[in-house]
Amino acid sequence: MVADKVGTPPWKLALAGVIAMTVATVQQWSPCMSRVAIDQAPSADPYADHMWPWLRTNPVLPASITSASGPLRYLHVEFANAVEATRACTATAFEPMFSRVGTFAASDPRARWARVEVAEADVAAALRLLANDPRIAQAFVAPDITLPRSPHSSFRAVEDDASCPITTPSFESYQGYLGPAPHGIDAPAAWRRGHRGAGVWFADVEGGWNAAHEDLPGDRITHVVGEPIPDRTWRAHGTAVLGEVVGRDNGKGVVGIAPDVERIFTASIGGIAVADAIDVVASRLRPGDVLLIELQGGGPRGRYIPVEYWDDIYLAIEAATNRGVVVIEAAGNGDENLDHPGYQRAFDRSYRDSGAIMVGAGAPPREGFSDRERLDFSNHGTRVDVQGWGRKVATLDYGDLQACDGSERHYTDRHYTGEFSGTSSASPIVAGAAVLLEGIARQRGRVLPPAELRELLRATGTPQAGDIREQIGPRPDLERAIAALRSGSR
Repeated sequence: MVADKVGTPPWKLALAGVIAMTVATVQQWSPCMSRVAIDQAPSADPYADHMWPWLRTNPVLPASITSASGPLRYLHVEFANAVEATRACTATAFEPMFSRVGTFAASDPRARWARVEVAEADVAAALRLLANDPRIAQAFVAPDITLPRSPHSSFRAVEDDASCPITTPSFESYQGYLGPAPHGIDAPAAWRRGHRGAGVWFADVEGGWNAAHEDLPGDRITHVVGEPIPDRTWRAHGTAVLGEVVGRDNGKGVVGIAPDVERIFTASIGGIAVADAIDVVASRLRPGDVLLIELQGGGPRGRYIPVEYWDDIYLAIEAATNRGVVVIEAAGNGDENLDHPGYQRAFDRSYRDSGAIMVGAGAPPREGFSDRERLDFSNHGTRVDVQGWGRKVATLDYGDLQACDGSERHYTDRHYTGEFSGTSSASPIVAGAAVLLEGIARQRGRVLPPAELRELLRATGTPQAGDIREQIGPRPDLERAIAALRSGSR
């Protein structure tokens, strides 16, 4: 992080404003603090050694834990209030969970969150200390985050360039998910009315991308936050996702569902918290723009689940949808019932609703599959709103449709696949549909609030097939959704 001229990190300067706004109004005081220390106004240098000596003599975690060497793990910590979090971040090894904390209102629950690195060997001891500290509301080990792709997405080994023609042919005939219902979402229903994503911005949160791919509009792609993860799997995954949503309509390769999206933002979780990546990129979007979260996390039952399970990420999503940003979230590939009591109603919309549109993986209308039935790896439950194709999705990278050797770069600009899968492939299909519908609404002088768009997709989609007790929701049908918008019924 870049420091200012006197060496103070920018987030510490921002925290001074939080202190000033909150210190006089907070009503919960820790017994280890003196009221005199609390009532002190911050000095001209709020980070000088003389500030808040009570915290240095009563640290949230001892230095022996926060300065240990060896393998480290992040702990995510919610403090009882923003003042406690601010003080911990200015005087100890804690850092704010959200880098934009200086812009938050004093009452914003995101201001209560911080994280700290501890040695793996000290995790259990640190959690015990935090659990017994009245300044702490909750603390947990940062979840293991991965991509919600199924094992069916894999790289083709390129032994020669026999599959790499001079000019890439069109693979649009492989993109059945674009076609009319019931088999596809009927993207042409929007296209033939002149709606191709213009006027709407789109963001993707994951780990890596190849913006130089021949079928991506690299001139419209802006990386916003996080270090792209230098790994072929992450890069191919992000490239495939963008191909589904914003692939160029240039007569070769694939065409995205919304190829005319005006601006595309990417946010990587490399080096930062997932919640922060979501929060920062969401701040670049406007009401009616679409943000896609292509991640899943290892849950308490040992299965992959949606990332909104964790409260810090939930708050980032909720803040975005409250501002009118449409958030599309992968349901994950844990073959898990999200209504299981072990999740303590975390996915019960009547109890806890982030506002995101959650997407499950349905079978494609292909040989060996039963169209629109839940695929065996997809999570399911009443929280899952709609489905997309979870197998046999044609898009960019991987190389099974076309592979062009680029060994000097360890990836290529001309790979294509017909095997992208998982809730990874399903979620961009729904994101593309959301972009088109928001574009139509915008042309009519309004934006669709996230909750209204979610209900529109559910009410007008092609129903799920098979065992509907394992809910993944309907497949979007843009013809019906557009008709509902034009009739004024939505």
